[in-house]
Amino acid sequence: MSMLRGSPLRHRILFVLAVPLGAGLLSALGHLVQRRHGRPTSVSESLFAIASSLRRRTLFTRPTGDHPPASETPGQP
Repeated sequence: MSMLRGSPLRHRILFVLAVPLGAGLLSALGHLVQRRHGRPTSVSESLFAIASSLRRRTLFTRPTGDHPPASETPGQP
């Protein structure tokens, strides 16, 4: 908690380190849920969406292939 009472630089460093770490953990949890069920579930999709939005908030973003690509035609699996 003392980390949160410091300077704005300390807040920024915490944000830069914690947000990508949290996004990675949520993404890993989404993969675990998908692997356990053998298919994408609403929970895993939600975890991927949250992780993706957290990644967009970071200072240095890089494209990652966490989320499996969706099929372009809705009728095909």
